[in-house]
Amino acid sequence: MPKVFVAQHHAEAHLVSGLLQAHGIPAEVRGEALFTTLEASSVIPGAAPEVWVADPAQVLLALDLVRRFSRGEALPGSSGPAWQCPKCSETLEAQFTECWRCSTAKPIITV
Repeated sequence: MPKVFVAQHHAEAHLVSGLLQAHGIPAEVRGEALFTTLEASSVIPGAAPEVWVADPAQVLLALDLVRRFSRGEALPGSSGPAWQCPKCSETLEAQFTECWRCSTAKPIITV
């Protein structure tokens, strides 16, 4: 199983894992237990949650999706441009109707 992403926290790891799974790439989050047991886990290498894919043949596709996610780029199957949360400035894909970080609703754009 190859590692394709190191997350800053649990939510981000599960978001990326879910993203990969939604695109047909079996993935799992590893290292959560260690992350919660260490006080300064965000600065200790190897202590952050990681996303791993089951099939080595899907690594390149997984890395491309992770790269797009990390840059806030549109992903295959998304509808429209990414949007930025007005409260916390997180960049989210078009299909999300609420910010995963702070739960703020996607702004309604009127023309």
